[in-house]
Amino acid sequence: MFRLFVIVFLLAGCGMQQAAAPSYDEIKKMMTDALQTEDGKKALRQMLTDPELRELIILEQPEVKKSIEETMLSKEGEDFWKKTFEDPKFTETIAKSMKKQQEDVMKELIKDPSFQKDLEDFFGQPDMQKQMESAMQSANMKEHLQKVVEETINSPLLQIKWQELIMAAGKSSEEGGKKDDKKSEEEKGGKGK
Repeated sequence: MFRLFVIVFLLAGCGMQQAAAPSYDEIKKMMTDALQTEDGKKALRQMLTDPELRELIILEQPEVKKSIEETMLSKEGEDFWKKTFEDPKFTETIAKSMKKQQEDVMKELIKDPSFQKDLEDFFGQPDMQKQMESAMQSANMKEHLQKVVEETINSPLLQIKWQELIMAAGKSSEEGGKKDDKKSEEEKGGKGK
């Protein structure tokens, strides 16, 4: 009897839970009420500031993609970008933001044999060689090279290397001199015998 009573009690409890489940309209009303509270608004703002969610919401919309394409490819869009790129601050900001990507592209291009061949062809042209020659012989270039050489010589890192090289050269000349002295002594001793 006791077992039967427990089973009936459990079944009645399960039945009450199913009957107490809110309907769709009740859930909808609860959600609407929750979103209208300050906590709900705050949670929604936090969700919308999440970069991944914003990217999904914005870029997945076909209307947004279409409007961006139409705007950028239109005559007004072309005029806008021309005017915008005339602003030095804007171009500087764009250049700074793309610096890493440009470096990566250049590193890859330098490794590319066809790009190397194109560079050789470009700089091998007689007109280009004349321009480079005149640029290298200009007073500004000579002045610039002189400054670069002076900065290089006066660099604290290179001064240490210069000292090490001089000391190494001095040691090798001393060792060479000692060997020469030994050879001359041996030759003198050998001749005397």
